Amino acid sequence: MNIDELHRLAIWFNSQFRETNRLYAKLLEPLNHNASQSDKQPLEEPLQALIEFLTDQRFDELSIQQLKMLSAIGVDIYMGQDGANFVDTVVRSSNYDPATAVQRINEAIQSLNKTRTLFTAYAEAVTNLGFEANEIEPDDDRIIIRVGFQHDVSINNVTDWKDTGKEWYEIIRGLAMACDEKPEDVKVVGAATGSIILILAGTVLFTTLLAKISKNITSVAMDVINVRSSMEDLRQKGILTKTMEKEFREIEKSKRDGAVTTIEAVLTEQLKGKDGEIKTALVKSIEKLLAFSEKGGSVDFVAPETEEEEGDDVEDSGLKAALIEARDVIREYQSQRDSLKLLSDRTKDDQA
Repeated sequence: MNIDELHRLAIWFNSQFRETNRLYAKLLEPLNHNASQSDKQPLEEPLQALIEFLTDQRFDELSIQQLKMLSAIGVDIYMGQDGANFVDTVVRSSNYDPATAVQRINEAIQSLNKTRTLFTAYAEAVTNLGFEANEIEPDDDRIIIRVGFQHDVSINNVTDWKDTGKEWYEIIRGLAMACDEKPEDVKVVGAATGSIILILAGTVLFTTLLAKISKNITSVAMDVINVRSSMEDLRQKGILTKTMEKEFREIEKSKRDGAVTTIEAVLTEQLKGKDGEIKTALVKSIEKLLAFSEKGGSVDFVAPETEEEEGDDVEDSGLKAALIEARDVIREYQSQRDSLKLLSDRTKDDQA
């Protein structure tokens, strides 16, 4: 992650901090009272206010790398839907204990404050060193795409760079042809380190198509993980036979093999009236994206914001409708991606 991404993450977190911290503190007041006094104060109003706020908290503008940073700090479990689940479990669990609840909510508040201190100190240090965060601002009709090259698709040398460039040209070419566009319509607008992250700006139509395919690839990955989890569960119980394992492997393979066909079916409308060359190129793109994902590569998007304005002409109205569709598809993909992460983490915990 580079300076710009960290800077944007710091700005985002600080914008969320005040209300998040205020509502946690509001819940802590009656919890503290109930832990030390015999007369109990009602918890439902501050509890519900905090849960509703956390449930509605949006992470759309954050990249995968930024989300990983929140996880590395340890504050992610107190924010968003994870935070809402945490609060609900702490306060509404069947073995609810006021003193324990106070301790857990205090830990959340301390983590939020610690993170704010870290980000504030970082922002001040960057400013004092004279660095300026460079926001990547695409044109109104383009959307930022972040492609992460990590794990088995890491770029470690010039040969990797050459091979990866060729693979991604084929991916972009197939998708662009399906959108009646050219590969060069996708612009390279930046790069970052950490893993290597290539930052692209794609047209609204191209990015929407990429997000749809990425969402379906994520669904396939979830199916495969569920198959592996079921197999591992039987293995740990000592009842997995070689025949059963072979059947599980065949199910896993069939889900992978059927992924391209499944995604093609989702894109039927997109492919209507297209010739064989375009369909062949798109299938190749899907296959390469599947392989890229399975080897640990990542694709992420910055969901576009849309504002309601009066007096839009027909062209602006059409662009706005396309942006709204792109935003909704991207958010669906990000929600699916987050579900995959939770499933992967749970599977790892079960196997540990």
